[in-house]
This record gives sequence, structure tokens and C-alpha cells, in this order.
Amino acid sequence: MKGNKLETKKKIAGYFFLIPSFLFLATFLLYPLIKSIVMSFTDWNGFNPEYNWVGIENYVNLFTDTPAYWSSIKINLTFAIVSTLIQTVLGFFLAFAVYHMTHRWQNFYKVALYIPVILPASVIAVMWRFMLSPDTGLVNTLLRFAGLDFLCHAWVGENATALGTIIAVNTWQYVGFTMVLYYIAMQNIPLDILESAEIDGAGKWQKFRYFFLPLTAGTTETNVILSITGGMKSFALFYMLTGGGPGTATRVVSMLIYNTAFVDYKFYKALTMSTVLFLIILALVLLSRWLGSRHSQTE
Repeated sequence: MKGNKLETKKKIAGYFFLIPSFLFLATFLLYPLIKSIVMSFTDWNGFNPEYNWVGIENYVNLFTDTPAYWSSIKINLTFAIVSTLIQTVLGFFLAFAVYHMTHRWQNFYKVALYIPVILPASVIAVMWRFMLSPDTGLVNTLLRFAGLDFLCHAWVGENATALGTIIAVNTWQYVGFTMVLYYIAMQNIPLDILESAEIDGAGKWQKFRYFFLPLTAGTTETNVILSITGGMKSFALFYMLTGGGPGTATRVVSMLIYNTAFVDYKFYKALTMSTVLFLIILALVLLSRWLGSRHSQTE
């Protein structure tokens, strides 16, 4: 009996300490989220305290009469999926390479590859705008020096190359983060397992295939979720590097929502767009979790 009472008291104490966290989340996360969804069913302009309930009219208009939104969604999906694939594969192999280096070189590469992650988006944009300049930029200068003039482009000024260029810049910035995630996961693989595999005659390829890949599957799932959500929410890099141009070639959803709310002052429409974007991101996260769980069950 005493043991049961003690356990009950511990549970009550645990719930008691959770109350501040719950209140914080309810105040600054749940309430704004629910309020935004509710206001998306009105004609609120963002300033007038009076508004009218319009039901699903905003959503009907979004799905039937707002092609710009779905064009931006397509850009976001392309950016998020391609960036995630490249970062995941490249980050994994970089981590695998760093893992097998000496301690001194491990520290050097971990710091060197992680530096872009901590740089502000404004610094990244200015730096790459300079390097991608059609006439004086480092990229085209090196291509001309190598006799590859036909590969020179106005990288962020042409429809054919603008989105791919931003994907490359984004990969350069965040591949270090992915590498660190995988490196930590590899460090947590028990050495006795790898040593036993070596004694049994396993080479690097066998260890890579049967140990490093499956034992870092959880990190892959985490990285995919973080990269997909980050890609779908992207704003700063697009805004400062291309401004959504040329034309609307790189106008992502966040830029469209920003312009709708703070330029056109159609907050009701921006809230509707935001709600649908939230549901799309949620669906992608749940899909990633489901695929990850299915992969774990087949192992």
C-alpha cells in the first residue's frame, strides 16, 4: 500500500511540474494556432476589430481561384524534397568519412562544415550574390578560367537555374548540420559490435551496409522531418537572394503569404493560406514518420 501511495504522489508531483510548460504551450502555441484557424473563416483585414463570418468561402476561393498559391506550393515541395535528398545523402557520407579520420582532422572538419549553419541568412545571401554575379562572381570566373564559358549563367537571374542555385546554397549551408547528426549517431554505435564484425572478416563496405546504415535509420528519419519542414517554411534565403524572381520562379509560399498579409492587407486570405500550408507540412511529417516506422518493422 505504501509503495502504491508513493508512486501516486510521484505521478501527481510530475503532473504538477508539467503545469507551467502546458500553460506556456497553451498560451503561445495552441491559442495562436487555433485563433488563426478560426479567423481564416472570416473576412478580417488585419486592422478592423469587426469582421464577418464567411464559412468555407476563403477555402473554396483558395482551391478554385488562386493558382499562384499552388504554383508556390510546387516550388516549396521541389525545394524541400530535392534539398532533403541531397543533404541526407551528402551529410551521411561526410559523417562516415569524418568518423574514420584521426581525432585532429575530425575536429577540423566538424567545425569547418558547421560554420555555414551558424551564419545569418543575410550574410549567406550577400556572400552568394557576390560569388554568383554573372560578370565578376567567383563561380563564373572559375568556369571561364577552366574554359567552360558555355556553363556560365546569371545563376539567380534565369528561370532555368534560379531554384537549383538556391537548393545548392541551402545545401551548402545546412549539410554540416546533417553531418553532425549522423556523426553523433555513428559515435553511439557500440565499438564492440564493429570490432566483432572486423574479427569475422567484415570490411568497410560490410560494416557500412549492415551496421552504419541500419543503426542510423532513426537519425535519417529525424533529418528528413527537419529538412522537409524547414524547406516548406523557407523564406529568408529566397527573399534576400532572389526576391522570388526572376518573375515568380522562386516565389515560395511564405513570400506569397507575407505579400498577401502585409502588402495587400488581406489577412483572411493569408490565414487561409497558412492553415493549408500547416496541414500540408503536418501531412508530410506524418508520412515521414509512417515510412520510418514501416522501415523499422521490416528490419
